[in-house]
Amino acid sequence: MTGPGGEGGSAPTLRRLIRSRMVERGWSYADLERESGGALSRGRWQQLGSADAQPTFPHPDSLAIIARVLQIDVTSVVLAAARAVGLPVHAQSSAFANLLPAGTDRLPAPLRDAILGLIRAAVDGTAAEPAGPGAGGTTVEWSKASAPSRRAPDGPADYEEADL
Repeated sequence: MTGPGGEGGSAPTLRRLIRSRMVERGWSYADLERESGGALSRGRWQQLGSADAQPTFPHPDSLAIIARVLQIDVTSVVLAAARAVGLPVHAQSSAFANLLPAGTDRLPAPLRDAILGLIRAAVDGTAAEPAGPGAGGTTVEWSKASAPSRRAPDGPADYEEADL
């Protein structure tokens, strides 16, 4: 980490968390105030979302509200707040993991495995190029044996190639 903003690392500050959600959802600071039920004012959201460095650590109730509104795990919000006040907190996970909404750990195992398979394929560089000129989107390929639909709930593939 190179500074309170975590630039150059995967550790966001509150500003980065708030701004990324605002962009993602097309929200304004007034929308954040509305989503918080007025618990945090537009001005407070603007203060937190405008500067990487913050003069004081937010109140615990404010941190819980921020986590709820942004749909981010409260631990990620607390760590981001610590970075914003200048504490040398290092990322416990990737920036991508910090953006996952709260409750992703409650996804059913088959859906979680399918999402993880897709992410692993993309990270491993197995994402295929579009099928041809003008073909939009990205196609992701992986071996049949490792495809989520071909795996038993506890892991290994349970079908032989001849069964296809």
